[in-house]
Amino acid sequence: MKIVAQSVKIGELLQDGKIYAVPIFQRSFSWEEEQVTDFWEDLITVYRENGEEYFLGSMVFSEHETPNKVKILDGQQRLATILISLAALRDVLQQTPLDKSAERVEVINNILYTRDPVTLEQNCKLELNREDRIFFEKLIVRGTFHDIRYTSHKLIKKAYELLKEKIKRGIEKEGEDFVRGIIDIILNRLIIIRIWVSSEVDAHIIFETLNDRGLELSVADLVKNYLFSISGDHLEIAIEKWKELVDNVGDHNVSRFLRHFWISKFELIRKEELYKKLKDYVNSSNVKSFIEELSEEALIYSNLRSPSHEFWSDREIENLLEELSILRVEQVYVLLLSAYQRFYRRGNREKFKVLLQSVINFSFRWSTICGLNPNEMEKLYSELAVKLRNGEIDIGDIIEEFRERAPSDTEFVDKFKEKDIKNSKLAKYILLKLNNFLLKERDKKELTVDIRKVNLEHIVPKRPDREWLDYFQEKEIEDWTELIHKIGNLTILLEEYNKRIANKFFTKKKEMYERSVLPLNEKLKTYKEFGPPEISERAEEMSQIAKTIWNI
Repeated sequence: MKIVAQSVKIGELLQDGKIYAVPIFQRSFSWEEEQVTDFWEDLITVYRENGEEYFLGSMVFSEHETPNKVKILDGQQRLATILISLAALRDVLQQTPLDKSAERVEVINNILYTRDPVTLEQNCKLELNREDRIFFEKLIVRGTFHDIRYTSHKLIKKAYELLKEKIKRGIEKEGEDFVRGIIDIILNRLIIIRIWVSSEVDAHIIFETLNDRGLELSVADLVKNYLFSISGDHLEIAIEKWKELVDNVGDHNVSRFLRHFWISKFELIRKEELYKKLKDYVNSSNVKSFIEELSEEALIYSNLRSPSHEFWSDREIENLLEELSILRVEQVYVLLLSAYQRFYRRGNREKFKVLLQSVINFSFRWSTICGLNPNEMEKLYSELAVKLRNGEIDIGDIIEEFRERAPSDTEFVDKFKEKDIKNSKLAKYILLKLNNFLLKERDKKELTVDIRKVNLEHIVPKRPDREWLDYFQEKEIEDWTELIHKIGNLTILLEEYNKRIANKFFTKKKEMYERSVLPLNEKLKTYKEFGPPEISERAEEMSQIAKTIWNI
């Protein structure tokens, strides 16, 4: 193995006559506003403080099959953003009447792309992957936007527009000094460690080392690079299936999906262990089937988290999955991936629905209300998922396990009564479930209410008026803010909700509750005042209903 590392300036890198090409299997441009802003702020800090140099980290390169080209195996996001910055500066200068604008534009263009001396063809100094190459090249060479087809195209455009606006403001304030300073920083004061490797196999060793040090590469990067490196004749299929995977789960969720898939099928592991475990399991003989399986499970995973009717064609399942998403309990998808394969895929939708409801109820009790250890929950879900896939257990065994492990009714009721519900969507979900239970109990036709049309009402408001404050003083309520998010202080209203009186005293808001047709508000109509005793009374009644709704 041959590895050479040396410190170089970005200017040296961009002016060495080479074109840096991203391998086709590398990820697309993924920097969002936060990363681009951080990059720019670092540049400005160096500019303001007149710093000597700024270290950008390491970049990994290897030889390319084409003369005058170099493969960039790690560092493309940073290098792409640098080129976008220079392109934005060039395009601002073309519209800005500074004395040296024309000369600066020419200098920048010579950095951004090369010209073939015979054909005069312009070639961008950085070639991105298959999806981004043409779009990026049009922007860097011509300052125009090609057909926007992918999320990465939108991110490139957004980065360019953000940087262009920041550059405009800098030039408006400081003129030529700002331009000269930014160019000098990018070319002469941004430093990287350039790591040359003799092959991409050696690069994987570097990637693993970087990952061990907690640097740039994510688990998803490592896994993808490894799978592609052993794909051989199946590389094109691997690239296609990986793209499907990313399109389904989203670029920033790939690592989470990979771990959830693994602990759903094999065993519970930490994120740091995933890459090694996968390398031990996947080789050149099974890589094709493995990556095809990953792509298939990614589609399922995506529709478990964000259900679509095209995928499920079952409103009941879709509604249950929407409920689950409100609870924000990540660990459940480990079990549901296995449940899909064991039940839904084999045509047993009813068992799948029963499991979904049981998972919701168990997660609501364990996590949402009682706030118990999420690691214990994940361990349980992983153990059940693996056994379910292997045919060792059935739906009854899972429900029985939930019953044994779930918080008792007494513990659940006690926690529910005192729970602060600060997330408005979760609060509306809980209150709607309570309200609809009361409708069914009274043999009334259940109101179909879209959660987006429900108004969440804090009876003791977040910003009480003077009458409320006088009431608190009279009743010797020292910290009224502790009442605001209690379940007993919350209700829901439909079109009778009046935002203008939401902060008024209880007796003045009571007309809203009296107009309400929702059974959840019946008790409010009987109160003459509203404070801690009434909040406790409502919470007690609600907790008894909740105990039944979220029963296992």
